[in-house]
Amino acid sequence: MRRTSLPRFPLRTLACAAMASAVLSGCMNLAPAYETPASPVPQVLPSAGVSAATPLDVGWRNFFVDARLQGVVELALANNRDLRVAALNIERARAQYGIARAGLFPTIDAGAGGSRSRTPGSLSTSGEARISSQYSADLGMTVYEVDLFGRVRNLGEAALQSYFATEENRRSTQISLVASVATA
Repeated sequence: MRRTSLPRFPLRTLACAAMASAVLSGCMNLAPAYETPASPVPQVLPSAGVSAATPLDVGWRNFFVDARLQGVVELALANNRDLRVAALNIERARAQYGIARAGLFPTIDAGAGGSRSRTPGSLSTSGEARISSQYSADLGMTVYEVDLFGRVRNLGEAALQSYFATEENRRSTQISLVASVATA
């Protein structure tokens, strides 16, 4: 009876195949795809004497035609501390986004240095004064995280969405201020 054997693959080939399949299967984003929910507010306002097509296009000056009221609102907008804090929060969120986005790229460091020293003749073995020079240069990649499952990319996306939310918070603060000044 003759035995047939399976073809033998070297252990190195099997290890390379396993590593390649692990890398290819790991290069996916595990975050669910975001779908924007339907808005409960109509996209177009009914005609109310305002010529703008969407609510975002209508500025506060279109609602208040009295020049004195516009001056008071402008003064309130220029001197309100809540709006200043909101603007600073926007800058902070923009910086946070930049930091989160920087995680996608490797950090590379470079450095150079040099030194010179003089040895007097009384201390050298040959009896002659010597000047020795030493130079060095370094280049290296210090930090890099391979983003196999999309963690770093998702952190960047979360920081971007936080920045957008902060910007909308500033707009909301401005609208509330205009409304309260006009009501008063």
